[in-house]
Amino acid sequence: MPMKMRVALCSIIFLALQFAASSAAPATGLGWQPAKTWLFVVGALSWKHKETFGSFPVKNRRDAALVDFFKKSGVPETQIAYLQDKQATQQHIDAAFKTQLKKLGPNDLLIVYYAGHGYESEKRDDVYLASYDAGDDEVPGWSVNSIPDTIKNNSKCARVLWFIDCCYSGQAAVALTKQKDGPAYACVTASAASESSTEHWTFTEALLDSLRGAAYVDLNHDGAITLREFAAHVEADMSQAEEQLSTFATTKGFDEEMILAHAKPLAHPRIGERAKAKDQHGDWYTCRIVEARDDKFKIHFIGYEEDEDAWVAPEDLKPIKPTQYAAGSEVEVVWKKRWYPATVLQAKAGIHLIHYTDYDSKWDEWVPSKRIRIPRS
Repeated sequence: MPMKMRVALCSIIFLALQFAASSAAPATGLGWQPAKTWLFVVGALSWKHKETFGSFPVKNRRDAALVDFFKKSGVPETQIAYLQDKQATQQHIDAAFKTQLKKLGPNDLLIVYYAGHGYESEKRDDVYLASYDAGDDEVPGWSVNSIPDTIKNNSKCARVLWFIDCCYSGQAAVALTKQKDGPAYACVTASAASESSTEHWTFTEALLDSLRGAAYVDLNHDGAITLREFAAHVEADMSQAEEQLSTFATTKGFDEEMILAHAKPLAHPRIGERAKAKDQHGDWYTCRIVEARDDKFKIHFIGYEEDEDAWVAPEDLKPIKPTQYAAGSEVEVVWKKRWYPATVLQAKAGIHLIHYTDYDSKWDEWVPSKRIRIPRS
């Protein structure tokens, strides 16, 4: 059965995009103002203990793209803390975080972002975000449960936006429910608290879509992309492209209608539509229509690089039809290359909450359909 501490390959940060100065959203009317916004980003793509934490490619770093976006949007560099790879030791994370927190005023907005590996604690009651030296003696990683307390005890800010792109990142929502005082929070994460994540960039690609004002994220077409619309957009992307259940939670009345970006009208009604299409090798992947011209559509494979975009005919696309097992179904679920008997508790868009037969409910987890099969006779 699953080990007590699980380390899974997690998705990293952003789709490879170059930002021109014109890509920065105008601040007027936004729910975040550059002069009052503080950014704390930890991007860990490599680790000291390589045998435990597999490294990720550093070409076109998506964490750097995130920081670049906010810089070009007018957030002062003195209000941005950015730790990557070897800089992101646990001691450095703790020190830099507290130093930044003490500078925030009551009217400031704090944005906290992590991407890399995430793994569960032995008791499965916490999740650790892998710092560069995670695995050293007395260094389990950056505890998700500890982050709200650190913010509360070291800062006067009233609002926090919390984004996590890694396995088991939905633990952030669990941690927030335990907070009785402190700032108002909104957290959006790549997965549920009991779910691993992929190595793709789907979550942060959706965040980038929203910050840059992609028209198809503006679900009600009113010219403004809200936090709630971003959460709905990333939920659809994660479920349809990765069969993962993203998490969205707020506390203390954090405004879910907070405007993240302004959006232009859709140039074509099918732009933003998700479908399945073949890549250059003939394999089917989830894509999005991003441009229309004459009788052709330009598609982007969700979570992948732009240089893989392609122009296709409408007949080259097919609808997304995830495999779904009904609640109560007796199935088998693969874990660590071994199949275990289990029961489906809930099902949503190809994602299944399962209970392993003869194991405690603490092992219940959300899994994609590709990890499930009908029991063999």
